[in-house]
Parts: sequence; structure tokens; C-alpha cells
Amino acid sequence: MKTYYAYTRVSTRKQTEGASLTAQKDAIRDYADKHGLQVIQWFEETETAAKSKRPIFNKMVRALRQRKAHGLIVHKIDRSSRNIRDWGRIHDLVEMGVDLHFAHEALDLNTRGGRLAADIQAVVAADFIRNNTEESKKGQIARLKEGLYPYTAPLGYLNKGKGKPKSICPVRGPLVRLMFELYASGEHSYHSLTEEMNLRGLTTRSGRKLYVTNVELILTNPFYTGIIKIRRTGKVYQGKHEPLISNDLFAAVAAIRTGRTKQKCTKHN
Repeated sequence: MKTYYAYTRVSTRKQTEGASLTAQKDAIRDYADKHGLQVIQWFEETETAAKSKRPIFNKMVRALRQRKAHGLIVHKIDRSSRNIRDWGRIHDLVEMGVDLHFAHEALDLNTRGGRLAADIQAVVAADFIRNNTEESKKGQIARLKEGLYPYTAPLGYLNKGKGKPKSICPVRGPLVRLMFELYASGEHSYHSLTEEMNLRGLTTRSGRKLYVTNVELILTNPFYTGIIKIRRTGKVYQGKHEPLISNDLFAAVAAIRTGRTKQKCTKHN
């Protein structure tokens, strides 16, 4: 009996807990049983197929190139790939003689017509992702114009759900404000301030200690004054969220950072 890998994919961690992943596995098992195919290993991934950097998918492709299995069973084409580059890699596997099956789609990749139909579906899947990306960007811009930050809340703020402004975290918020005040005093460098905030118990959202890069990102982010600035585009929006610090404090910090005021020093007690 020929041996096969089975590949399942969901775009988000939430989907792994729902019916999507289970439905894929059940369909692949039924297909394998019906056609007498032996699945020797399952590859499960939580990553959008629009990206080519999928570690599990890449590991599986390498194993198939090494002929560690005769073929591959996937639920549908859009579960295997939604970008043209990865579809090309799958096509190369077929050219090498890897037996590819889709449990939900009757496609014979050993025929010219079957490959053409599969190529068309792969292109449609890739275009679907492009359209979703464009619509997502439009939605993000619309929320930004409304003063809403559509990304994860910066340290010191809490996410309150879609369509709602971020709120100040009662635990980390005051510590972030203190960080600005300590740096504005001129008695700290980035390194000494990082040590000080770690001693005072300020942690990242995941509960880990702060690093200098974390402190620098916070001190240069105008979000804490009520302004939303998108670093990638440089565009600025007036936010609806409550400011954590005043504009004067942010300006004082900026003046010290750029050397427009007294030199920073570390005060040792």
C-alpha cells in the first residue's frame, strides 16, 4: 500500500477549536479509506496560506522531495495554498511524481485538463486573498479616520473589542506614565530606565521582562498622548482613546532623547 502525508490548515488559532479542522481531518480520512491510501503522518498548521513562510508546510514539502512518502492528501486546493509561489512548489512535486489528492475536489492532476482546472482554482484562491487584503486595508483606514486603533493596544492600554477605543490598563497604565516621568527627569538612560521599570514590576503583555527596545518604542509612540501615528506610512490620526500623558510630557521626553536639553545621566542611590 502506498504511503501518504495528510496536510490540514486553518488561518487562525480559534479555528483549531472549531469544526474547520475536524471537518478537514474527517474528509481526508474518509477519502483515504475509500481509495485505499495509507496516511502515515499528519501535518497540521495554523497559518494563512497567503504567506509563503509556513514552517509545517515547508517541512512537509522537503520530506516529499526526499520521497519519504508516495504522495499527499489535502482537503481542498485553498487549504494547501492561496499564493502562486507555493502552488508552484506543489506543481513541482507533481512533476517529480508525487501523487497529489484533494479529498473535496475531483481533480486528476495526471491529465492536462485536470491540471488546468487545478491551476485556475489556485489562481482564484490567490485572488480571493488579494481582495480580502484590500478590503481589510479599507476597513482599517476607515476605523483610523474614526479615531479607532485597529491593531493590538500598546503597552499600558487594553483592547476593548472591535469598534471601541482602547482603554487605559489600571495596572500597567500608571507604570507606563511613570516611565515617561522618570525619563523626562533627565536622570535615566534607556538602559537604566529599563532596569528601573523591571524592578517596579512593569512587564510586557505576555508577562515577560522589558528590554531596551520595548522602552524605546514606548517613549517614541505618540499614542500615549491621544495621537495615532502609523509608522509604516507616517500618517497621523486623532484618536478617540484617553491620553495617558500630556503633550508637554511627551515633548519633554522627546527633547531629552534628541539632546535638546540637559544631558542624560544615571543617578545612583
